Amino acid sequence: MGRRLCAAGALLLLGLLVVLPLLRLISAVAAGGTVGLAAAFDGPDLAALINTGWTALAVTVLAVTAGAGTALLTERRRPPGRRWLRVAIIGPLLVPNYVAAIAWQRAYGRAGLTDQLLGLTLPGLEGPAGIVLVMAVGAVPLSYLIIAGGLTAAAEPDRERAARVSGARPLRAAAGITLPLLRPALVAAAVLSFASAASAFGVPQVLGSPAGFSTLATRIYRDLNFATDEAAFARVLVAACVLLVLALLAATAADASLGRGRDRPGGPAEPGSGAGSAWALLPVAFALLLLVGLPLLALVLEAVTRAAGLPPTPANWTLANFAAALQGNAFRALLNSLLLAALAASLSVAMGAVVVVTGGRAARAVGAAVTASFAIAGSALAVAVLLVYGEWLRDTLALILIAYLAKFWALGHRPLAGAADRLPADVFRAARASGAGPIDMLVSVVAPLFRPVLAAAWLLVFVTAVHEVTMSSLLYGPGSETLAVVVLNLQQLGDPTVTSALGVILTLLLALPAAALLGLRPARSAL
Repeated sequence: MGRRLCAAGALLLLGLLVVLPLLRLISAVAAGGTVGLAAAFDGPDLAALINTGWTALAVTVLAVTAGAGTALLTERRRPPGRRWLRVAIIGPLLVPNYVAAIAWQRAYGRAGLTDQLLGLTLPGLEGPAGIVLVMAVGAVPLSYLIIAGGLTAAAEPDRERAARVSGARPLRAAAGITLPLLRPALVAAAVLSFASAASAFGVPQVLGSPAGFSTLATRIYRDLNFATDEAAFARVLVAACVLLVLALLAATAADASLGRGRDRPGGPAEPGSGAGSAWALLPVAFALLLLVGLPLLALVLEAVTRAAGLPPTPANWTLANFAAALQGNAFRALLNSLLLAALAASLSVAMGAVVVVTGGRAARAVGAAVTASFAIAGSALAVAVLLVYGEWLRDTLALILIAYLAKFWALGHRPLAGAADRLPADVFRAARASGAGPIDMLVSVVAPLFRPVLAAAWLLVFVTAVHEVTMSSLLYGPGSETLAVVVLNLQQLGDPTVTSALGVILTLLLALPAAALLGLRPARSAL
């Protein structure tokens, strides 16, 4: 009876958080008929759809290519300092994408660091080229992690060794042996990169607005926050539904690609020689310096400079910008962000634990559904949640929290489900044979054994929720702003020093929990 009750509760939460909002969104679009669809994609909206498609495709190509190249370097060539190189490659994950866009403006834009020191600016930074470049830099770490994991799981040392003995050069062996074995990982990385880029809001808003370049996500934001006519809301519904379809297609493609296993399990990878890899490391290190290090340095220097336009020399440094950044509604927004992130992390992990102890078909169905909901564009999910709960919860933190739970439930569930799969089934059978119900198992079995994984999952959701901006920017109201929304609004108002200070604060809020998350790695792997 207890397991059935937990299964019913999990299915009810899934219906309230995900299924009901998405069905409401689809029904609202269908109510408009073909006339509403045609009107929604006329003129600027059709251009936004085209812009979304080609920029997401360009980001995917760049991110997967760079991710595959760096993964082959670190996992096959074993260059000196490989551990620190890995940390540097995944470092951009700690910087919110819209903060990264602001950092690029401070580094390479007009009156930026390179402009002040060398008189050089990056052409096309504020426009589609800059959007693609910055989003690709942010997408490379995820592609790298997926492909590097695929290199370990899909290693075929015998085939690779045979190719080398037959005279094939390393690049030829990689193209003929390694890359075909990595096809599932490459497709998964491409799908994730495309879905993330298609739904991205922060970078297109920061770098696209000055150039008049819009995507579906920025059109949704503009119509929902600044337009008042019914036609604008109809366009929002259609655009959100299109993003939903893109996400579902991407998730379907990922499942299909990952479902095609290899003909036999792989073995441990053949250790590569570090000889000559130091030279290959130089261009990667130089690229990381230009693409990640210099923008972050420019952001910090802008944050400690007394006024915009002054040289970032020690004589002009001050910490007053950080005090000014937390005045007014910024401090309240900081508290809102921390509260929402803590609640979202705690509830997502608790819901994930309930699904794990439930087991059976219901748990597998809920797990698959929440994983798919994570792939749904934040803009689409926010509009769907607004349609169902906006009448009662508009302009409240509760409305944002519902959207967070719908989006981040998978982050709380997947680590626990993966850890449960590695545990002997006898552990749960013994607990059930002793008369333990789901709640007893949760307290006496899951919590003690899964403590490192629970902490890691909690931190993962917390870090992700702190820098979330897409859903927050669509659902916030007076008093319910998050720090991400305040940073974005300050950037649009043109207050560079205070905006940079807030960006640094937000990045530090992510870096500290991430350091704790890395510290949990040994315990997590031991489980």
